[in-house]
Amino acid sequence: MAEIQIEEIKALLSKTGKVYVNELSEKFNVSKVSVRKYLAKLENQGFATRFYGGASLAQSARTDDPVESLYKDPLLKALALKAREQIADGDSIFVGSGRTCCILARELAGIQNLTVVTNNITALPDLIKNTSRVFLIGGEVTSTDSKTLFSSWESPKLMLENIYVNKAFTSTSGLDLKAGLTVDSIISTYIFKHIPTMAQRWYLIADYNKFDKISIYSVADLNKIDTLICDTFPSQYIDSFKENNINILTVK
Repeated sequence: MAEIQIEEIKALLSKTGKVYVNELSEKFNVSKVSVRKYLAKLENQGFATRFYGGASLAQSARTDDPVESLYKDPLLKALALKAREQIADGDSIFVGSGRTCCILARELAGIQNLTVVTNNITALPDLIKNTSRVFLIGGEVTSTDSKTLFSSWESPKLMLENIYVNKAFTSTSGLDLKAGLTVDSIISTYIFKHIPTMAQRWYLIADYNKFDKISIYSVADLNKIDTLICDTFPSQYIDSFKENNINILTVK
């Protein structure tokens, strides 16, 4: 358990640059003494520099490639791998934006005849490498030299209304019993609202940080999703998930 928590602290440091003893103690439900030991171990490894009340990412551990840092969170990778287990040969899927979906795109190699529709620009290189066909919202992505990409551009609204997939995989900015699914970007709202009619099954990927969080734009009620992929969730959500026949897949 300690090693898993240390790996999560490393991921947080890579993402945010700083962590705090009080917050980590509450997050992991461990003593502050234990957290300080974790941070001391990371400092000895050259990964962190401790200060009073917390630690920052050591200069030697900083990466010049912010994209690669997306793939180092062990929890998000576990969630992405659980999502990958739901995809079969011959599927057509939608892959949404966000860090977990970027990791999912990197893990799709080996699935035969997989077609992907996406709005995830960051994930495009991995999707093109790992799948049979890729459609970027607005047109089909094509490569003539394995280096440069181009796509035909039409109205994304028209494209979404004429595309159907077996499964949709998305994350969300917030998930709340009353507000449902919410996102930070107005650009994302049309895509999310179209998913229930575009996909036969909607898989929502959400770590514990997304629960009881409300972002600015509401995009769907909880009853619109078919499967939730998560690590843990507050107990007050159980009745709602049962009432709406939402299948729950968890990772440790």
